[in-house]
Amino acid sequence: MKRTRAAYWTKFKEIAIDTKIAKEWPEYEIIELSGPVGVPVRWKEKVTRKEGKVWREYHDLTEYQPGDVLHREWRRASPWEVEEWNGFSSEALRALGAFKRDGEYFIQIVEKIKDLRAAIRQRCRHILARKISRTQQQFELLGDAQLLENYVSRLTALVQITLQIKIPNKESSQEIGQLALQLEKTKSKLKCHALSEIQCAQEQQKPWKLPVHVSQAATDLLQERAKDFEITIGSLELAEKWFRLMTDIERRFRNCYQRLGKLGQKLQEEMLKGEEVSSNLLLPIAREAHGIWKYLLEQIPNFDPYYSRLQEPEFQRLGRVLEHVKQGRAKIVYNDIEGAIAKLEAIAIGEKPTRAEISRQKERFSMGPFKE
Repeated sequence: MKRTRAAYWTKFKEIAIDTKIAKEWPEYEIIELSGPVGVPVRWKEKVTRKEGKVWREYHDLTEYQPGDVLHREWRRASPWEVEEWNGFSSEALRALGAFKRDGEYFIQIVEKIKDLRAAIRQRCRHILARKISRTQQQFELLGDAQLLENYVSRLTALVQITLQIKIPNKESSQEIGQLALQLEKTKSKLKCHALSEIQCAQEQQKPWKLPVHVSQAATDLLQERAKDFEITIGSLELAEKWFRLMTDIERRFRNCYQRLGKLGQKLQEEMLKGEEVSSNLLLPIAREAHGIWKYLLEQIPNFDPYYSRLQEPEFQRLGRVLEHVKQGRAKIVYNDIEGAIAKLEAIAIGEKPTRAEISRQKERFSMGPFKE
């Protein structure tokens, strides 16, 4: 499967925002697309050649589609970017949409998430799980902050031991070695610095300096833990904003679903009389159904799962109900309304049937008109 690379925000803005293909919703920190857009991306990877390992440059086009949930995000620079940007001035970095802080480079990108519900799950569950913990009734998986807490506790205990003895004992040396292994493949600057301090402690020939290295490693890891909590809080605040947006969208879907249902019921009752439905009765029903179609297309932001529902042929046929009225085709108008109701239903009452719903429907038929 082809890996999709997120575009730089500056390039996305130039191609999509400045041309009105996309717009930002600042109150929700989200970006909406009105049409498909392709943004050029470039990256480098190490390849082996006769002269050794060198950077090879690649170019591609990252495609963003209506329905995608787009969000501006900061990420740490890749090794090739760090190497390239080391010679850049502050002005050049700003033009790129990047900045340097505490010796590290960061770049703003446009993150793509498949739909609004997934975006909320990512922010309120997955990031929380990765940074703090994934806690369920049957299990708990420690996140980065809790692992760091464990490392710091062990390092603090090592400091106490090394302060009390002149020469590190075998258990202390083993503990330092295990901590070094657990931090071996780390990428963040603070963790890398902590690993460096632990490695210095391993190699230290002067026992009285060992607590200094171990204490510094613990300080670095505590700072990393604090960053984890900051990221988690920011993620939950964003989830809260997106949840408000989702609630508003789904409220509109429910209202339209219920009103369409009433219109369908009214038309069906007239059709069951066995007489031709007069245009005086059919036209107001069709006009309101057409108005609901237009309202949802204009007022619902282009985020999935809502956008895809509104693009379905069954819903789009609602846009032609006024044409059918001119031909006196009440049955076609009813079919169009019923088809649109079916497409709105998953959003209005829930995508997945619940156990309670299944039990309720089963009880309805087992205890209904078929039994006394």
